[in-house]
Amino acid sequence: MDVLNPSPALCLPQTMWLTYQVIMNSPGLGPDDVIAMVAPEGLASQTQHGKRALSGLRDFRLVEQDDDGALSAEPIGSASQFLRVLRRRAVVAPLDQGADFVGAPDLRAGLIWLMRQAPMLPLDYDTVQTEATANPFVNDTRWNGFRLWSQALGFSRPALGALSKNANRGAKIVPDPTEALIDAIRAPFGDPLPRDQQLPIGQLLSFLRTELPVLPGHPSATYEGMPVDDDSSLRVLGLALSSAEQRGVLTMAYQSDPSGVMALPDAQDFGHNRYVSTVAVKG
Repeated sequence: MDVLNPSPALCLPQTMWLTYQVIMNSPGLGPDDVIAMVAPEGLASQTQHGKRALSGLRDFRLVEQDDDGALSAEPIGSASQFLRVLRRRAVVAPLDQGADFVGAPDLRAGLIWLMRQAPMLPLDYDTVQTEATANPFVNDTRWNGFRLWSQALGFSRPALGALSKNANRGAKIVPDPTEALIDAIRAPFGDPLPRDQQLPIGQLLSFLRTELPVLPGHPSATYEGMPVDDDSSLRVLGLALSSAEQRGVLTMAYQSDPSGVMALPDAQDFGHNRYVSTVAVKG
């Protein structure tokens, strides 16, 4: 599914959650009944948003429909839990989720691209077109859809106005996977990391790439025409790790004779690298 395609309406995570709640709380309804409960009667645009949301839920395999057309969904207790599952379905390569899994290849390609951008460069479509190479966005309307999705899934945040140097006052984002990274550490889909013990930084990176396989370094984190990764491809991940440390999720350290070292942008000394060899996830 092209979730970034706004024709006839944009598929949005918020509308997907609303639609999911209706199906979860009223199992057995057909598509028309669900849409009628989600969208106010007589508002054609809202009906289209509801239809796109339902289509997205099907393509992400978040709802099931039986031979009689009745819809059902597994219980999910909160919007944050729903976004966690939605994020997982979005970032794992479709082929790794089954031969007939649709997912959202356009969104996934955008996230792969975003995780390789400069973390201090505010991005709008003009910037993407002029300063970013091999971006996967077709037009500005798809970029605007991506901007909303990337924030909802925890891979970007609104850019500070002070960072913007051009006259365009439109909405901008900066790549920042801190929320996705912290959520992956606290509620992983695979085995959790040990708590309160020193782990090699490489073990953490391997864990994060498995949980969030759009991060640089994962074998599937690529798309046609994407440039080869260079030494700067971990800048966004490095800043997210520093942010997680500042929020008390983990601590990082450098030990003598380390088996592996990662150079991170230093959150306390701008413009310099901080060398990290071990990490401890807080309990």
